[in-house]
Amino acid sequence: MKQATWKHRIVMSIVTLLGLGSVYGQAPSTVNIDEFTFTPLQVKTLKEVNTLLLSDSPEYVKEPGIVAAGTLEGHSRVYFYHVNEHEADRKIGILLENKGTQPAFVQIERAVYAKPSPDYFKVGRELSKKELETATHQLGKWEHYGVKLPVRSNSLKKEIQQDSQRIQQKEKEYKGLMKAAMESEGKRTKVSFGLHRDAEETSFVLHPGESRSIFRKLDSVMVHKDDLFSGIVDFTTTQPLYASVAMMEPKSTVEFGLPLLPVHPIDDVELRGTYMGRDRLHMVEPRYNSDAGPGAFEIANDREDAFIPGVDETSNRKVVKNKGNYGVTNTYLIQTEGKTPYALYFNPLGGAFSGSFAITSSKGTRMYYIPNKGSYLGHETIYDTQLLDTFDKPEDLLLEYMSPGASNLPVRFLLIPQVESSGSKDSTTSYVSDLVHRILGK
Repeated sequence: MKQATWKHRIVMSIVTLLGLGSVYGQAPSTVNIDEFTFTPLQVKTLKEVNTLLLSDSPEYVKEPGIVAAGTLEGHSRVYFYHVNEHEADRKIGILLENKGTQPAFVQIERAVYAKPSPDYFKVGRELSKKELETATHQLGKWEHYGVKLPVRSNSLKKEIQQDSQRIQQKEKEYKGLMKAAMESEGKRTKVSFGLHRDAEETSFVLHPGESRSIFRKLDSVMVHKDDLFSGIVDFTTTQPLYASVAMMEPKSTVEFGLPLLPVHPIDDVELRGTYMGRDRLHMVEPRYNSDAGPGAFEIANDREDAFIPGVDETSNRKVVKNKGNYGVTNTYLIQTEGKTPYALYFNPLGGAFSGSFAITSSKGTRMYYIPNKGSYLGHETIYDTQLLDTFDKPEDLLLEYMSPGASNLPVRFLLIPQVESSGSKDSTTSYVSDLVHRILGK
């Protein structure tokens, strides 16, 4: 056998064995997943905290009525997703009620929505983008929940430390506002410490027996027939509060009209209820080694990245599951090693997908939108992929994600080694070449 042929066969055997295909060189915008053999990486959930009220069943609503309700306490979120099936316009209303015996201090932290539209993917994509753009990305918050992130990057360690200091300062300010609010409780006056950008109070006291509409801008958002409307409101409360979401007639008031409405029965999908796990922290294991070939991990697959359980308080506390973890903020820690640069790709596996991700790395925090063009990626195929970014050194990546409404799950992230770029061909050494040289003793 000629030496050149022998060497060529070794190279091709290694390429085939490792599933490296023909992507070596500049990272292409898409890849053929059949050309690779991916080492599976697993997702391990480290922590689940805070409460969520999910309002998505019934998804299609014809008559006015309460579509979700439940008890929330501490850091909480209401996430709604509904279609108006009536000929007349409707609106969404959200009411907080203090059914306890102690006054509750409430602070509204965030309220966003996507413009109602008959294009469901457009609504899901817009809300996904707004959710990430208005998120605080507080990497230091997990230490306050007793979890120390095992990051190696000095820049990430510094950012986490700075986040932790900002959180401490915010908590100090929060306690000051709460103290002032509680001192006013005996006077029975409603206290406001600042106006929300939509001209509603961001901080107030809710006395026992009182109720109050929140996210009041929704009063002016009309949902036309066949339009999907979706939004998020985050708040913190010192006492348990009963939150209700309703599809309402435009002229009806939330404070007085909503409590009179009937409760719609949950539909067969059962995507509503109260859940513990509004915020979840995950670790991708084992550490990805770019010298060992391609790797991949799935999220929102209801296996290692499980769908969170909850109860629907309006259905005799029926046990439910958030099939897709909609309304849940997920943070995934991905640790990498090896000397080979690698590219990170997105690969939808469950069907059409349209949404956003945030990744914090040595490059800072960047937003990534799926797809780059068109309405969605992955319709009736598992072969669609999209390049997110490339990384030229081992480091820690923090990926933040909330399942976008209307999109399908699960989804997968592909890590594929790449040739390290340099000024000339003579100075460019690929992962495969290095490996072959080591085998041949060169």
